[in-house]
Amino acid sequence: MGQLSESVARQRELAAELVSGCRAAGTTHAFGVPGGGSNLEVVGAVEAHGMRFVLVHGETAGAIMAGVTGELTGAPGLCVATRGPGAASAVNGAAQALLDRQPMILVTDSVGHEERSRVSHQRLAQQSLLGSVTKASVVLDGADPAAAARVVGLALAAPPGPVHVELDPGASAGAALPGVVDRRDDSAARDAAVRLLRAARRPVVVAGVGAIAQLPEARRALTAALDELGRGAHVPVLTTYKARGITPDAAPWSAGVVTGATIESPALDAADLIVGVGLDPVELVPAPWPYPAPVVLLGAWPIDDSTYFGEQLTVEVVGAPAELVRFAAAGAQSTWPATAGGAFRAQAVAEVLAAAPEAACALTPQHVVTIAREVAPQGTIATVDAGAHMFAAMHLWEVAAPGELLISSGLATMGFALPAAIAAALVRPELSVVCFTGDGGLGMVLAELETLARLHLPVVVVVFNDSALSLIAVKQQPDGQGGADAVSYRATDFAAIARGCGLDAARVKDVDGYRAAITTALARRTPTLIDAEVDPACYGPLLDTIRGQRR
Repeated sequence: MGQLSESVARQRELAAELVSGCRAAGTTHAFGVPGGGSNLEVVGAVEAHGMRFVLVHGETAGAIMAGVTGELTGAPGLCVATRGPGAASAVNGAAQALLDRQPMILVTDSVGHEERSRVSHQRLAQQSLLGSVTKASVVLDGADPAAAARVVGLALAAPPGPVHVELDPGASAGAALPGVVDRRDDSAARDAAVRLLRAARRPVVVAGVGAIAQLPEARRALTAALDELGRGAHVPVLTTYKARGITPDAAPWSAGVVTGATIESPALDAADLIVGVGLDPVELVPAPWPYPAPVVLLGAWPIDDSTYFGEQLTVEVVGAPAELVRFAAAGAQSTWPATAGGAFRAQAVAEVLAAAPEAACALTPQHVVTIAREVAPQGTIATVDAGAHMFAAMHLWEVAAPGELLISSGLATMGFALPAAIAAALVRPELSVVCFTGDGGLGMVLAELETLARLHLPVVVVVFNDSALSLIAVKQQPDGQGGADAVSYRATDFAAIARGCGLDAARVKDVDGYRAAITTALARRTPTLIDAEVDPACYGPLLDTIRGQRR
């Protein structure tokens, strides 16, 4: 009994060291489903350090919440999971943080080193399992007093991402943390980028996840640098899904959204130089890069895990994005008219709005997004799930700053939007949040409606309800492989489920009903679900408009 008590006391010390390091970096919340063992020591340390622990229903959702808090605040999010099933359930959430470049620390309980010879229950090779979806999987054993601080530093180092941690005072391996390497190109690469930009007459900037995967002050500095370039040289700025807001949509140089598809082609086909600022191919559709102009990449980390841009990649410079933009743009000249960027964006928005079947649906995805944007206060955060509805949401939800539109872009996982909305409402309590999700994605995290109700957060969940995996249904055409059974669900009354969880709720089928419901919900600022019946026939034209050959 004395040995056990000593072990628990040491676990408590390790938990306090880790949580203290997170708190010093700015972490305010922890999420998860605790089991026994070191989990409870971490939860206790969270409370002792003035942070808030949020109990959730699933570890995937908890890890997504932690990742989103990391994205919004620049401080590492914290997630707690028990060993075995909890660790396995957290895998998808950790992968989300890895590929969407979000700083996060996932702490799991484990079968301690001293018990492994006699315990097989719930014992998995968790370091192997989670090491594949994190930047590192380490054991804190207390041998290195600086290990906890280095875990935090690794989560924040470019590219930011998740680190998996186990607390095991009896371990002998210690904290096998990889070093953080400062990989900055030399002055020759910078000079080459400057020469290319000065020679270009129709350069186009494409900002990506690396533009927002920084501390808030660094994001603001980059926005200012891009504004200087846009205002001074009229250079159009396209943004990926993750980078929405790094240039305000209202800016005359804001040219719209890029995914590697076709709707952005008018701007990129006309470019004689494409300047990627924090552009990471993890976000782009997995198809050949179609644009012939040379590509210059300016970012906080090197792109060394793919050859996505092929021969078009001419120069890559690694460093602080705002500093690189100002350096590379010195003396930049272009022949773009001052209104070029805005004209490209307006054209794309018009095409998305027009992409509806000839016999217009009573309630289209475009209606759902544009009406919400019209009635929601400025600064309202929208979270978007993977699925067909995201094409309308990502193009039509206007933003003024980073963090106003959140999506899983690198991993592109379903089940993201509701946990992300909960996290956003916790770290930005003064703002309203609208959660756009499909019936498929909501079904994956349905229990978190209770979490939303229990926390009483000002989130309006809008379900695009068509009883189908509509994006996959569109991709089935024209062969129809798998048939309806592969993509269809039974019609579900999500409003009834939401009421059962303690939310206000409404079912709507037309524009007038939807407008009334969302206006009321936003004014009330209480947890609300709107079950919006949309016609899936609307999605085919929308996908054709944005991706052309339905890639």
